[in-house]
Amino acid sequence: MHSARDIAAILELPEPTAEQLLVIEAPAEGTARVIAGAGSGKTETMALRVLWLVANNYVEPDAVLGLTFTRKAAGELSGRIQSRLRALHERGLAPGTDEFHTPSVSTYNSFAAGLYRDHAVLLGRDPDARVLSEASAWSLATSVVTNSALPELSSWDITVPTLVRTVRTLGSRVQENSIASGDMEAFVGEFQRLLDLPHGGSGAYKTVDEWVQRIGSLTVLMSLVEEFQEAKRLRGVLEFSDQIALALQIVEGFPHVCEQVRARHRVVLLDEYQDTSVAQTTLLRALFGAHPVMAVGDPHQAIYGWRGASSSNLADFVTDFGQAIATYSLSTSWRNGARILDAATVLASPLRELPGPEVETLKPSPQASEHPLEVVFEETLAEEAAAVASWLADRLAEAPTPPSAAIIVRARAHQRAYVEALSERGVPVHVLGIGGLLDDPAIADIVCTLRILAHTSAETELVRLLAGAKWRLGVADLHALAGSVRWLQGRDQHGVALPEDVQAETATLGVRPRCSRAVRCAELYGWGSG
Repeated sequence: MHSARDIAAILELPEPTAEQLLVIEAPAEGTARVIAGAGSGKTETMALRVLWLVANNYVEPDAVLGLTFTRKAAGELSGRIQSRLRALHERGLAPGTDEFHTPSVSTYNSFAAGLYRDHAVLLGRDPDARVLSEASAWSLATSVVTNSALPELSSWDITVPTLVRTVRTLGSRVQENSIASGDMEAFVGEFQRLLDLPHGGSGAYKTVDEWVQRIGSLTVLMSLVEEFQEAKRLRGVLEFSDQIALALQIVEGFPHVCEQVRARHRVVLLDEYQDTSVAQTTLLRALFGAHPVMAVGDPHQAIYGWRGASSSNLADFVTDFGQAIATYSLSTSWRNGARILDAATVLASPLRELPGPEVETLKPSPQASEHPLEVVFEETLAEEAAAVASWLADRLAEAPTPPSAAIIVRARAHQRAYVEALSERGVPVHVLGIGGLLDDPAIADIVCTLRILAHTSAETELVRLLAGAKWRLGVADLHALAGSVRWLQGRDQHGVALPEDVQAETATLGVRPRCSRAVRCAELYGWGSG
């Protein structure tokens, strides 16, 4: 037997802590959950767990399955495991290891997609189904909505883009939460029975009536969702949310698939388990119930509640996997300084009162810094951004070679204020993500152009382009344009006034010349005489 300490010493790695040793050397055939706090070294611990299992001949490397959420996390875990296994092999502790026999590490969705591809024929589906891009999915959903023959849609006061967005969102949530059409109908019927309850002393409640009407629309929306799903099936295409749902159908309908998966993956590691959705949890339970599984997560870091995930997943893990579950903790933070951890402990204290598994208070590592935590409370966003920019500029100036630094904001809408404040202090800024790209003036003009082409109500975007660097129309020109638009209203393409009844009908239907967007904007900004 090779202990985790021996393996770490052979590979010249830091010695595992007492908590890490318990996780790494947990019984190979057992099922366990690990409550791992932020920055507590869970990736390193999971990698060492695989090394310990392989070095002691509990399992072959290619019989290990690791699942996590993002491709970045999967790549990091896979790379760390493979590099350590190669080093172990070079030292004679993993003789069966080579580049063709490595652990399978992927995201939950990628694993489900592979399961679907391998067994799609069992559902009568195309194994090579293409995953739709966002634009393609939107286009297909728009086609379904506009061509639907549901009579209820004719009485709805809703735009096509809004309805398409609603159908796509509902379809995704239905897949992620394993909701059948019958379940939705039963929910709608039960909710509508609120109208049968006796009224209180003030009579009927308008809010209740409004919500009953809204909930009742779910029946029609579910019909549209089913039409959308059928359209995807006929075209042999999928969305990401379909991958888990279809994999679950295969697993629940064909037990031999579960036997094959379990025979191939003798040991399973589940990362960020607190963020798995209902469908993902159901799939994992069907596949790996009563199987050697180690689930790693932290209920205090659950961030995907908006799509069906629940921090109670770690609490329910004990009953979902039907065995005597051992619980371990990783509570030493290797990422943060001591003072930051003190503040995080205070902020997270209300979470400890919630039901669920006990979460250990994070402790600083021996190398944790003692830098003070400075706090600023300003009255406005601009003042706060200025204070933060001044603080950061002063700290960067103290170093001979300025280090990299980052600012994390709670809302994307706050980015501009911080970028402007940092630029005023001469600090170079790079905004990560699409939010920063859209603030670029050239990109903003492109987006405005696209919105003008797509939406007849894009008045603000039109004025931005007309008054911008391309055409540079001044206030007088915009005023003249507004006057021309007012003159064109109620006239045909030749400038001849339309009959009064035609003018009245077009006004009722909201028909206006396309350039009449400028009228509202000109009047809004005081550029017209009206």
